[in-house]
Parts: sequence; C-alpha cells; structure tokens
Amino acid sequence: MKKSTLFAAAATMALASPLAISAASAQQDLLRNDQMVQHAQYQGPNRQAQDRDDDREDARRGDHRDRRESWRDDNRESRWDDDRHNGYYQNGRWTYGPPSADRYGRADFELGYRPWAVGQSLGYYGSRFEQVDYRRAQLRRPPRGLRWVVDDRGDYLLINRSGRIMQVVVSGNEPRDRRQSWRDARNDSRWDDRRHNGYYRDNQWTFGPPPQGRYDRDDVVYGYQPWQRGQRLGYYEDRYSEVDYRTDRRLRAPPRGQHWVRNDSGDLLLAAIAGGLITAVILNNTR
Repeated sequence: MKKSTLFAAAATMALASPLAISAASAQQDLLRNDQMVQHAQYQGPNRQAQDRDDDREDARRGDHRDRRESWRDDNRESRWDDDRHNGYYQNGRWTYGPPSADRYGRADFELGYRPWAVGQSLGYYGSRFEQVDYRRAQLRRPPRGLRWVVDDRGDYLLINRSGRIMQVVVSGNEPRDRRQSWRDARNDSRWDDRRHNGYYRDNQWTFGPPPQGRYDRDDVVYGYQPWQRGQRLGYYEDRYSEVDYRTDRRLRAPPRGQHWVRNDSGDLLLAAIAGGLITAVILNNTR
C-alpha cells in the first residue's frame, strides 16, 4: 500500500473517532433523560399519594388535638367550679348551688351560671355572700328587715331574713356600667308588664300589680317569679291565652274543667277554668 493511502486512512480514522465518541455520549444522555422521565412518571402518582397521606395524617393529628382540647373543655364544664358555676339544670329545672354527687352523669344534667333575679332565694349561698355597707357601695338604704349582700361577681342583692331577693343591682367595672345598673334599678321601681308579674310586701309574694293607691311605694318590691303548682292565676286568669293541647306534643288532654294557657314568658300552665288553680307547669327553657 502506498504511503499516501495509509496517511489518508489514518487521517480519516482520527477524524471519525471524536465524532463516534460524541454520538455515543449523546445517545447515553438521551437514554439517561428517558430513564429520568420514566422514573418521574412512575414516582409522580406515588408521590402525590404519599403527599395526600401526609396531609391526611396532619389533619388527623389536628383532629386529635382539637378533640383532646374539646374533651378538656367538656371535662371542665362537667366539674363544679365556684368561679364559673352557681347552679345546675336537671330535667329543665334550675337549682342554685352545687349538685349532690349522685346527680352527675344523669340525663338532662348540666352545670352553669345564671344571674340572680328578684324573687329567687339564695339557698346555698345565703350564708356565703358578704354583707355590705350600703353607704360605701352607694346603694339606697335598705328597708327594715332587709340587707344588702354582694355575690362572687360583684352584683348587689337586697335580701330579706329568709334569703329571698328583693332587688338586684348589677355591678360593673366602669362608672357607665354602674349608671346603667341604677337605671335598671329605677326601672324596677315602676311596674312593667314585660318585666314583672307580681310584688313582695311584708315578705309575702302576690301575683299581679298591687292595688293602685293602697300601699306606699317603699312598702312593695316588684319582681318576677315563675308559676308553680298550687298557685292561682288571679289577676292573670283572663289575660293568658288558651292553648289547644293538640298543637303541642308536650301537652296532654286537659281534665274536664281545666285548660292549658300560655303566660307572657311562654310557660304553659294547666289551670282550672273556674278559679285559676294551677295543677301543672311546663317551663319555657328557650328564654
């Protein structure tokens, strides 16, 4: 073979080798890219599923935390706390003071707090509330046989010897709240059909407004007291609307000579048509 031919062949091989190497490298890069794409496509659904599982796990953790917080709140509500409770509901009836141990866990039992109202009795709290000097507290002078006490929330209660509340003055941290309390107290000094249904005189309760002009204003204290069995409608006998027992599932057919009536607060009373003697009371618990 001629030398010129050998030189030409060597030159051709020298030029072809880098091209071949470059082509092989490019092919490897393409193959690697294809593998990465396939891996990403394979991992995509799994990663999304894993992310969803992580999100659900986080949500479950949050739910468990919320549930634990809720249980703690429920447990606090289910235990007596002098700072948060002053009585309890049982079968729709409210009683002031802590319940006996056997009441816990019963149906329709719930601890709570209820503001004091005129006509109620302190009961359990009769000896626990501190007597106050009406002059220092800027209260009116109590009538004979009455005294002012302050409850654990700073409200002032005018009570008689048996612990019956004759007046309530709601206290406040701001002077404007105290002025509002005095306005409320002045409102209690005037008869209001929407707020009163009777009055106290000589520690005796009577339903309805007092006879006009018969008593001095300082002799009576207006208030509201729930109806009870054995009481008579009296003044309200012709003022309460009659109720058809068939329109309310809670009502039974009234005995002969009796009918159901509804008072201004939504309570249902079974009373004698003649005389107004009350034989059953269903309290309106939504008010």
